[in-house]
Amino acid sequence: MEKRTKFTQQEIDILESLIKKRIKADRTEQKSIRNKMRKLGFYGSYFGISDLQPSDLQNLIRSRRITIVDHNKENNLNPEIKKTVVKEQGIKTSEEFEFLVFNPQKSSITDIPNEPGNYIVCLNKNSKLPEIGIEPELTKFKGLEVIYTGIAGTSLRKRDFKQHFTGNNAGTSTLRKSIGLLFGFDKIPRDKDPNTGKTKFKYDDELKLSEWMNSNLTLYFISNHKHNELENELIKKLNPPLNLSKNKSIINQDYRKKLSRLRRA
Repeated sequence: MEKRTKFTQQEIDILESLIKKRIKADRTEQKSIRNKMRKLGFYGSYFGISDLQPSDLQNLIRSRRITIVDHNKENNLNPEIKKTVVKEQGIKTSEEFEFLVFNPQKSSITDIPNEPGNYIVCLNKNSKLPEIGIEPELTKFKGLEVIYTGIAGTSLRKRDFKQHFTGNNAGTSTLRKSIGLLFGFDKIPRDKDPNTGKTKFKYDDELKLSEWMNSNLTLYFISNHKHNELENELIKKLNPPLNLSKNKSIINQDYRKKLSRLRRA
């Protein structure tokens, strides 16, 4: 295949996985892995690298010798390569799951199961996150821009709707806390004992936050007992700007850093 210097984020993730496997493989396996990388259009020799390491790939991205493109579109990745890498990682891809939709303005809370699982939070069409001086680059899921993905270890119903979309709950919802801080709401102690360090917003601000979220966001969810594995895949694939702890993508890095500072302030 022709040598490439532009790759989608999904292709970069797969290349990184193949590089890590190659390091531990014997000579025969290394040749097979190298062929898979070349099918993606990646040649280490083109960049003057013989013993390729994961750090080399990241350095190529940072130096812009490799650029990440088309992260808002589905790529045309060779199905056999994708199938092989997914199997190696032990991850069931999000395409294999059927996410259901919850519209806070139209749906009923009983539409969300009282079961563990994963969820994806998207902006409605023509909706935008509050401005903080940096414009995030957003991927799309089912045609809507993604801002956050998370897990419910016990109950999607309690986590998704009761904690995120309603009430005086910024103290128990990372999503609410982040959006409220983007709006510039002041934090106040959540508990009677202010020394716990837990914070929320003033009552009126919490009401404004609930109203905005219910009017501007759509939720996709799925019951799933292997939610941690799927969450990792969703963060890598969708790169939600409000996910901080597990999001290592270079894209939106400055945005996440600014949000982190707002959360620490």
